[in-house]
Formats: sequence, structure tokens, C-alpha cells
Amino acid sequence: MSDYARFDMTLPDILFETEHLICRPFEASDFEDLLALQSDEQVYQYVGNGQPLSSDQVRLWIDRSRKNIEINGFGTGAIVYKGQNDLIGWAGYVQPPEQETEIIYGLSEAEWGKGLGTEIVQGLVEAARGRYQIWPLHASVDPENSRSISLLKKLGFELFAKTKDEDGLDTDIYQLNA
Repeated sequence: MSDYARFDMTLPDILFETEHLICRPFEASDFEDLLALQSDEQVYQYVGNGQPLSSDQVRLWIDRSRKNIEINGFGTGAIVYKGQNDLIGWAGYVQPPEQETEIIYGLSEAEWGKGLGTEIVQGLVEAARGRYQIWPLHASVDPENSRSISLLKKLGFELFAKTKDEDGLDTDIYQLNA
């Protein structure tokens, strides 16, 4: 039986929160919304290799995200409006092999232009500094993703390195130092 079917781990209710949003661990009920979000070509354009995730990959992501939270105390979760439970995005922290912890985030296209991306990244930074003690903080960005680059720079991230990701694609690493 997959962990996805059981969900018997004890996890925190909230990973971080902002003025309007909560990031909570993924739940089994998030599957359809996360699959739809991961299938949106606009949302997924600059994520990974740009290819939407399959239903099996989304289930695996939910499983791994919950396990990471259980093991490390932090990970990736669902972004929802306070007082609601419908997934509008994802955010959290990942630990690539032999690299510093990175923030990741994505938001439903319907939510773009409302300042929520800034709010999410600010929430990630505050939680990294306080609750999770993650430092330095990195973000990997497709060099063509001007919106994410502008957001990160606005919040004090600076270009740290230019590299290739696991798919051999150009990737810029931004770092927040202080």
C-alpha cells in the first residue's frame, strides 16, 4: 500500500503563513487540484524540464513532500487562502543532492498579478530564517523566467551561479545572504 493511500504520518497543520495565505502539508484531497495545476502549460512552463507531471508523478510528489516534512521538519506543501482549503499553488523547500536548500513555488494562473508570489516568497524567507533555520537560502530559476527573477531580486536575492540542471537546461541560482 502506498503512503499516499494511508497518510498516517503526524505532520504540522501549517508550514508557514502570510497575511492572506497558508502553506500546509499536501493532503490526499489535493491530488486533482495539483494535477490540474501541474498540467497547466503556462504554470509549468519554467518548472523542471517544462513538461507537465503525470498523475503517478503527482502522487509521488505528494508522498515525497509529506515524507520530507516528517523526516526533515520542512518540505513542500499546498498554498491555500486562509479560511479556505482549495489548493491554488505550491511552495516550500527542497534539498537537491549536495546543494544548499532551495525554495520552490508555483501559483495558479488565475492568481497571477495579485502580489501573492511576493507574499509566498516573503513567507518562505521568514520561515527559513525563523522556524526552520535554513541559511543560506537559494532559488533555482530558468534564465527566461523574468517574472520570478524580478520577484527574487525585489526581495534581495542576488545571482549566485549559472549552471545546468539535472535535465541539462540552463539554470540560474539566486541566493539570499542576509
